[in-house]
Amino acid sequence: MKTVSIKIEQNATIKNHKIRRTHPMIARKIIAFQELINLKRSKKSERKASLILEVPNSTMQSWRAKAPCFGDEHGVAEFFQTLAGTELLQKIVISAYQVTHFGCGGIRALQEFLRLSKLDQFVASSEGALQEFSVRCEENVIAFGTNQEAKLAENRKKRKVTAGLDEMYRGQHPCLVAIEVVSGFILLEKFTDDRTKTTWSKELSPRLETLNVELSQVVSDLCGGIRAYAKEAGAKHVPELFHAQYELSKATAAPLASQEREFEKALIEAEEKLKKTKEKEGNLSERVQEAMVLRNYKKIGLEKRKERKEAVQKAKKELGKIHHPIDLATGGLQTAERMKEKFDLQLKIIGQAAKEAELSKSCEKRIGKAQRAFDAILDYLSFFFTVYAAFVSDLLLERDQELFFNEVVFPLSYLKMIWRRLQRKQREELTPLRESLERRFGESLYAEELKNRWVEVGRECAERFQRSSSCVEGRNGLLSLYHHRFHRLNTRSLKALTIVHNFHTKREDGTTAAERFFSCKHENLFEFLVSNTRIPGRPQKQYHDPKKRSAGWEKRRAA
Repeated sequence: MKTVSIKIEQNATIKNHKIRRTHPMIARKIIAFQELINLKRSKKSERKASLILEVPNSTMQSWRAKAPCFGDEHGVAEFFQTLAGTELLQKIVISAYQVTHFGCGGIRALQEFLRLSKLDQFVASSEGALQEFSVRCEENVIAFGTNQEAKLAENRKKRKVTAGLDEMYRGQHPCLVAIEVVSGFILLEKFTDDRTKTTWSKELSPRLETLNVELSQVVSDLCGGIRAYAKEAGAKHVPELFHAQYELSKATAAPLASQEREFEKALIEAEEKLKKTKEKEGNLSERVQEAMVLRNYKKIGLEKRKERKEAVQKAKKELGKIHHPIDLATGGLQTAERMKEKFDLQLKIIGQAAKEAELSKSCEKRIGKAQRAFDAILDYLSFFFTVYAAFVSDLLLERDQELFFNEVVFPLSYLKMIWRRLQRKQREELTPLRESLERRFGESLYAEELKNRWVEVGRECAERFQRSSSCVEGRNGLLSLYHHRFHRLNTRSLKALTIVHNFHTKREDGTTAAERFFSCKHENLFEFLVSNTRIPGRPQKQYHDPKKRSAGWEKRRAA
């Protein structure tokens, strides 16, 4: 086969790099183009004018085309195509980036944005004016949220929900946080004096009545106050997996790693000693043999400690893989008894490693606490599979239909529910299983109406199985950052943040937490603020020089 050219470079395609022009540069080119084609003496054609400006004619025509804009009737699009408009747009965007990416946030960040974008000439940017503006915004946000919650809850039947409960500590008082785990809707965020059962009941129960829901399950750690409140509310307490694994990590990770580092250091010292002894006395002396025995002992000890640490790490990961209602390897439905056997096996590996490593009493206490947490998890698993059997029984399925629901519908519904939370590596591992289940579901000969009903029940069963309160933990971290950023969070600001999360923040599918929670659309919070919140007026002239100040007073009197 002949090559096209001897030189490799000549066979490659030469790519033309796209020219990137700024908005002001484009505006200047358009202005120059208009002047060239409108000259009285030497009028240029559009193609020639484009050639003079070194811009392709098609590009120039696309620049001149009027782009659609929501504010077109007010001349917004025309303004931002002018030179002044493009320069203002450039300043606004760069100012916004500068403040949001490198700024501190709050009123000072807003002041900096107005100053950099030169908008402080039209909007008062003093701390007093912006503080009053912030209060107006927060009050309007709260009014919007209160009105929307009442309107959306009014037309819905009372239903049961699963909530994640936890506390966030900043200062002396805890902030009680409750989130509906399926939709991510925040039920409660409030600073209180304590976190007892009575306080939880006093703060959360009225909110549940307002939203027309009741608790079916409560996901949390083993906090006594939360467990007592769940029992009082008639909800099943769901112990989360994270804190159980965390106790095991606190008990084993640092001590086992410390022992490994200690033997690694001792092995290096033993090898150095062996090398020096060989150089001094030869290879056959008695001291060399003793140094070699010591070196081998340290080497074997290091390998054992590495194996022990790796075995414990693997066992902790396996505990997380086991804690699913389906076997992620096969997709088959699990049982509480089978899951107990798997848990006991991994906990036995961890306990044996802790015994061999001779860990301290405090580490043993942590392992005991984790064991109690897994006992509570097993109790919940028995409850879940009982509820699951009741759900399937209510469907009144035939033998082959029940088998299809257990082997295909529910595993597929559960995989779809957890898919967004999985890491990319886990998704790649589970992709063949999901594709197989989807293929079996699509090829089944059951009626579409029947399959849709089964999918709905399967999704409801999957959503009932909860093993983590990560949504609450993540919200606690965000609240901690807000508290640090604003130095404190008063009642009004915290409530406004809650409503912004519920009615403005969106997921990848474009839905807010309120839309998912109420299963219907709601009004736009941003548009409501634009329509109902008065921004600061024009800044007043400041007279710092006494002469100028007196001159200003005289002008006012004369007027």
